[in-house]
Amino acid sequence: MSAGVPDRRRELAVVTAVSSALVLAQAVVFAAFGLALFAMGRDLGWSAADTGMAYMLVVLGACAGAPMPVVLIRRIGASRTIVLGQVVLGCAFVVLWSTASLAQLYVGAGLAGIGFSLSGNTPGVYLVSGWAGDRAPRLIGLYLMVAMLGNALGPPAAQALIAQSGWRAYSAVVVLLCTANAIFCALCLREPPVAELPAGESGGLGRVLRSPIFVLLATSVVASQLCLVTVSSVAPAHLAAQGLTSDFAARLLGIEGIASALATGLLGHFSVRLGPRRMLPALLAACAGGMVILAGSREPMALHAFALLLGAGVGGATLAVTLLLVRYFGPAGGSASLGAIWTLAGLAAIGPWVAGMVADATGGYGPALLGIGIAMVPIAMASLALPRPAGETSSLA
Repeated sequence: MSAGVPDRRRELAVVTAVSSALVLAQAVVFAAFGLALFAMGRDLGWSAADTGMAYMLVVLGACAGAPMPVVLIRRIGASRTIVLGQVVLGCAFVVLWSTASLAQLYVGAGLAGIGFSLSGNTPGVYLVSGWAGDRAPRLIGLYLMVAMLGNALGPPAAQALIAQSGWRAYSAVVVLLCTANAIFCALCLREPPVAELPAGESGGLGRVLRSPIFVLLATSVVASQLCLVTVSSVAPAHLAAQGLTSDFAARLLGIEGIASALATGLLGHFSVRLGPRRMLPALLAACAGGMVILAGSREPMALHAFALLLGAGVGGATLAVTLLLVRYFGPAGGSASLGAIWTLAGLAAIGPWVAGMVADATGGYGPALLGIGIAMVPIAMASLALPRPAGETSSLA
């Protein structure tokens, strides 16, 4: 594509629009959904298992929706796919705003997950790659870093609004934001002049999915996402049981989001020097440490360390796996296999549900959080066995 001014302006508009869609989706679907569920469950008398099931349906909806953009990009284009995602997300919060039963809650939760996947990574990366040309790797890193800010902005904003006006008012505000952002994306986004759909190599993708390297990388993402979605879902209730306020929980989740964004940006910048293969074990170990701290401590300083470790671990692990997929399998195979990994990430949905059942049985979330942290250790150790990507020097591995 041309590097002229018109293309640069379109490139800026595209990056801004896709980032706004993913920031909003990340903020309201994963980062702050646990806070809304905690408030809803408290007002409507739902159990921890009930709200854990709702969060599980959010994750399952996101993973069921993960393959949809590949089909929709061919049929309606990536731009309209993102706009559709914002519309679906808005509809989900209309349902949540009117929730009076568990059935409505579960429908709204599933729709929210689907809206997230239609708004997020696959169509966004497709558009940025198509418009940015040689600048794509840097801009994709920027896109992922900015998107992580949703984890930082969502919890404090949601908690402030819920505390002042209630969860129904919060849901109504989200509907308005989704409507405005859908219009913004429709105005800014256009299909790129040249782009290649990664899904075209179906035979190659099958070979990739059967490789031990893919299995280990997919396990790393699923495990880190298990930490993230479980904490996002149960941390408010867990910390409240320790005598800590919802405001403090929201602040911790915000710090987690900031750490995730900063880790993604910094590690992306230094990835050539550090090497994603070397970073991944340390990042998974950081997730383990964060979960263990959350499970066993009520001291504010230690809990701030939890937020920093988990945020950096999850954000950095997502970036490292993305870079490794491209290095092991090439741009087309790596992009297609990334979509498959996010579908498999639906397995992380069992975290909130199991944590809720453990809390109902034991009276607290601590045992579940500790168990997840311990389970991360062998996965981090296994990632040490990843081979050096073919054709790379040791400084890039």
